[in-house]
Amino acid sequence: MDSRTLPGTILAGTVTAALLAAIVAPVLVLVVGSVLDTRLMGVSSEQWVPGSGGAVTLKWFAYVLRLYAPMLLFSLRLAVLSVAVCLAIGVPGAYVLAERPFRGSALLEEAVLIPLSIPGITVSIALIEGFALWRGRWWLVLWGHLVYTIPFMVKSVTAALRGSDVATLERAAQTLGARTFDRLRLVVLPSVRHAALVGSLLVFAISWGEFNVSYLLNTPLNQTYPAALYATFTFNSFQVSAAAGTIFLAGVLPALLVLQWVGGAETVDVEQGV
Repeated sequence: MDSRTLPGTILAGTVTAALLAAIVAPVLVLVVGSVLDTRLMGVSSEQWVPGSGGAVTLKWFAYVLRLYAPMLLFSLRLAVLSVAVCLAIGVPGAYVLAERPFRGSALLEEAVLIPLSIPGITVSIALIEGFALWRGRWWLVLWGHLVYTIPFMVKSVTAALRGSDVATLERAAQTLGARTFDRLRLVVLPSVRHAALVGSLLVFAISWGEFNVSYLLNTPLNQTYPAALYATFTFNSFQVSAAAGTIFLAGVLPALLVLQWVGGAETVDVEQGV
């Protein structure tokens, strides 16, 4: 290695390590605090429960799962339904915007992205006032999630379609005798499959962790896990809060890791475009 580049390399490595530690350290504290006697971590205000199995216990996870199981299942249902609806609406919509533009389609595409610049509380109030008769219905919470997730699906698929000349491939398939359904199955869907997968992972992660819209739309019967997580961090002990946070991470981290693995540069382009 050139001696002139060594100081720069060391500096870049040091800064990278410091940033990594700043990101990873709070996560490690959360995970460790969910199973460890927190007096060992210097948290003297916590009371360790005698007979809990030594310095390590999983009882806080059992407590959180017993208390917040309905919220976990509700958030999981919302995330899965958000993915399904975004695939059903976002993929065909993105295809029309990218491959079948019409007068005003560019304006419509920009309008799809507008909710991302609006505070979640504003969207919540708009939904509550606009659908006052259905206040408290679970699908109203789903609607709030879709407002923020559909733009990511649309942007992911439109970027993939514009990055590959799908129109030319469709015309070539048509000249070879392929009908509309065949062109859709053999040309269009393979072209957007990877982008749809990336969009689905983004949608799942966003819906699973969505708090701003959900907080006002939640009801005692329909409450998302992030809202319950907020209450846990506000009113419960560090050990219970750490267990609840660890369960939340267990739901979102696999999706994010897979997203980084399959998305790569495409994920960065979608986020920058949005």
